[in-house]
Amino acid sequence: MTKPDKSFHSTCEEFRKRIHIVLVHPEYGGNVGSIARAIENMGVLGHFRIVGNRETLEWSEVRKMAKHAFERVSQAEFFPNLPTALDVGAPGKTLSLATSARVGSSSRPHPMKVRPAIEKATRKLKLEEITDLVLVFGRESDGLTNEEVDLCDWIITIPSHHTYRSLNLAQSVMVVAHEINECLLGDWASHEAEKPTQKDKIIHHLLELAQQSGFILPGDPFKMLPRLEEIFSQFPAHIPHAPTLHGLMDQISRSMKKGEPDIKGRYKRVLERS
Repeated sequence: MTKPDKSFHSTCEEFRKRIHIVLVHPEYGGNVGSIARAIENMGVLGHFRIVGNRETLEWSEVRKMAKHAFERVSQAEFFPNLPTALDVGAPGKTLSLATSARVGSSSRPHPMKVRPAIEKATRKLKLEEITDLVLVFGRESDGLTNEEVDLCDWIITIPSHHTYRSLNLAQSVMVVAHEINECLLGDWASHEAEKPTQKDKIIHHLLELAQQSGFILPGDPFKMLPRLEEIFSQFPAHIPHAPTLHGLMDQISRSMKKGEPDIKGRYKRVLERS
């Protein structure tokens, strides 16, 4: 195995600074301290944010469990609610992931498993489709509410045995942070950020068109973007006649801007002869 070069190390560290942890009303200071230690161990270097009141945290328990990571939690930012805590990075360029042990229902989306979700999210970070990644964790007693989940883009879960699905909060953060660290480190022999595939380019183009047409509204209040991404992810790796699809989407975009069909080239000549 070859050693990483300096450019890879610096790039990896930059990615780490764009990954943030948000705790929603944690109930035990010991867990907060353990979480600070976990994210230091796994190199999650972005904002550490807590929805709640600094004064009500059991700081003696925090210090006991944080050990040498106490400075990290002592610098944590506190917010009155989740919407303000989620305000990081440029609008529309932040991906937020809500964590939950619950299965989906009519009022709650079905969660993605943590490993494929983190692989997909960190890949978006490397490809600069997003600038920031936010991981949101709920209360020890009952997790995140449906309303809090709705504020996030994806919902993820850590697979566990069906007889006891709920993990300790600090353990959950460690598992997710470990998956992130694995994705960021990867194989030293192939550490370059992956170039967009043919499928990636088509998906990106389709999503741009969806936003230009108004199918996805600014801020995506109806969470259409992750649904479309899931649909488009089913495309095969190789798509025959991909340039034709790109040409179609470009044509639709030009026609929308013009307000009428933008017929050019050989097609226009055919109409003129008919």
